[in-house]
Amino acid sequence: MRFADIILPLPLYQGFTYQLPDNINVLEGSRVLVPWGTQKKTGWVSKIHNQKPLFNTKMILQSLDHNPWIDSKDWEWLSWASGYYLCPLGEVLSAALPPLFAKNNTEEEILKKKSTDSLKNHWETEKQITLSIKQKKIFDGLLTLAQKKEYSASLIHGITGSGKTEIYLELICWHLEQGHQVLYLVPEIGLTPQTISRVKHRFPSIGLYHSGLTENQRLTEWIKCKKETTNLLIGTRSALFAPMPKLGLIIIDEEHDHSYKQEDHFRYHTRDMALIRAKIRSAQVVLGSATPSFESYANAQKGKYNYFYLGERIGEARLPHIQVVDMAAQKRQKQSPLLLCCELQEAIQNNLKKKEQSLLLINRRGFARSCFCFECHGGISCPNCSVSLVYHKLPQKLQCHYCDFKIPLPKSCPSCSSQRLGLTGYGSQTIEKELKTFFPKAKIVRLDRDTTSRKKDFFKILQDIHAGKIDIIVGTQMIAKGHDIEKMTLVGVIGLDANLGFPDFRAAEKTFQMLTQVAGRAGRGNKPGHVMIQSFNPTHPSIQLAATHHYEKFFELEGKLRQELNYPPFGKLIQFLFQSPSEARLIEAMHQLEKNIPLWKEKNIQILGPAPQALAKLRNQFRWHFLIKGPSSKSLNTKARQVIDWMGINLKNIRWSIDVDPQNML
Repeated sequence: MRFADIILPLPLYQGFTYQLPDNINVLEGSRVLVPWGTQKKTGWVSKIHNQKPLFNTKMILQSLDHNPWIDSKDWEWLSWASGYYLCPLGEVLSAALPPLFAKNNTEEEILKKKSTDSLKNHWETEKQITLSIKQKKIFDGLLTLAQKKEYSASLIHGITGSGKTEIYLELICWHLEQGHQVLYLVPEIGLTPQTISRVKHRFPSIGLYHSGLTENQRLTEWIKCKKETTNLLIGTRSALFAPMPKLGLIIIDEEHDHSYKQEDHFRYHTRDMALIRAKIRSAQVVLGSATPSFESYANAQKGKYNYFYLGERIGEARLPHIQVVDMAAQKRQKQSPLLLCCELQEAIQNNLKKKEQSLLLINRRGFARSCFCFECHGGISCPNCSVSLVYHKLPQKLQCHYCDFKIPLPKSCPSCSSQRLGLTGYGSQTIEKELKTFFPKAKIVRLDRDTTSRKKDFFKILQDIHAGKIDIIVGTQMIAKGHDIEKMTLVGVIGLDANLGFPDFRAAEKTFQMLTQVAGRAGRGNKPGHVMIQSFNPTHPSIQLAATHHYEKFFELEGKLRQELNYPPFGKLIQFLFQSPSEARLIEAMHQLEKNIPLWKEKNIQILGPAPQALAKLRNQFRWHFLIKGPSSKSLNTKARQVIDWMGINLKNIRWSIDVDPQNML
């Protein structure tokens, strides 16, 4: 008798053993149809063996595949992810594989699902650039590592505009010549068209994989990677799971970007998953950023990564001059209600005269941050989330940016019926209106989630910007990174220092990164760039050191604070998240949890909480959390499993999840 251990796409920390009928041929890594109660479910075969369980087993009903979709190395990789991220393997497989694989489709039916859409290039192709002496030196170092044909991890710390992409392309060329497959990851969909334009003139046959594609398009590309007809794949976070039997190189551009972290269900980090995948397959990983994550920079300092530094822009381009404007002093002196300081207005005017482009970053959507009552001093909040509703001028509605709840702007206060209502705060729509008042003849575009809800709208706006048809761009963080716009010589930053007040130990790091990245959009061509940062906290180290391009000094100062508190990269974190539609039930469960915390405490491990999250209510769910903090992943993982076992028995009516190495503390 033969048996098979089956992983089902369920949130369960165990597999199930079924008996194999004599007339069914099954391979490890393939799918089978099995009985599950009164239902039939598709499961993955993790192991075939002859060991009869102590309990009665049910028969496998049908083999769905002739060939395994997951090979032994990828199975090892995904199993590691399940253990490290404390996520059931069934959920890991559901996240890693195209949705069609979870259905009862046979291999033949899956292979018939084809996309007729061809890959479209939204940009003009670019000319090949000869590497500078410094670029060539870094490429030679990476090539030496590649020629060893063993695992290596490298960090290219290159300032904005220093030419990291050309080094990537040279390395890709070598790997493809060796018959290897290459995975090139970018943090957001908005960067893929520009990346394609830089790659396609060198390598005409490329694949594209991201969440903006249809299910059939992604399935088609996934199968092409599996069959090795796609050898160079460009994509976002989800492209990491494309099967590549001959994987030789993974490039993670803008590796610091927080988009690389999955924030729900299987909460993996793309960078760390990529490193383990490369280690298992003896492949090369290259991380690139102007503002490396503290984790990556610390690993480079420890010698875990090979470190390469590019400190100059290519060609005649130079880093922009950055000016910090003290807005508190300006408001005191001028009593001005305007959002743009006089210096920024004048700089925009000069740019218009020179027919150069300007970018204003305001990382808030909408027209006003809240609607305020002057009588009862209350604001109008979302009924589903613990946040104020944001006023959007087009359409004239108050809107929640978390659950999308909307109501018309009221004429009176819902609490006291007073008609003395006012709008406070500002957003991208407010800045756009002020710009149109100051510069009525300028071509102004706003680039945020409201104006780019359709993919084609986003690409059309970007095309117009690159073609020089737009004079002034008002944008949120989606325009702050990665984009190379030749005529962009002025960048203004408005209100970003408000992020420093977030209850997140990474707040200063994220602010520094965004300031440096958006400043890097200026002066990438032959003309000098100028950046103005409007700030009410101009002496904060993250602002001052971003203005002087001192990443190392910022890491040193911020790192001391992190080290004292044992926060990453000097310690490890696991966050437990709890939610319930009943606040009373959740509080009762958290009191029960708190009583048991002494049982889990031990030397070098600290438990913080439980406590309400900063966003205490989200989409009608009340939210609490607690953190386990310690020196190593291994010790925390062991402790977390004890907590999981306890919660599985005692928290029956509360939804909970686990975030290993959390990036978002809100």
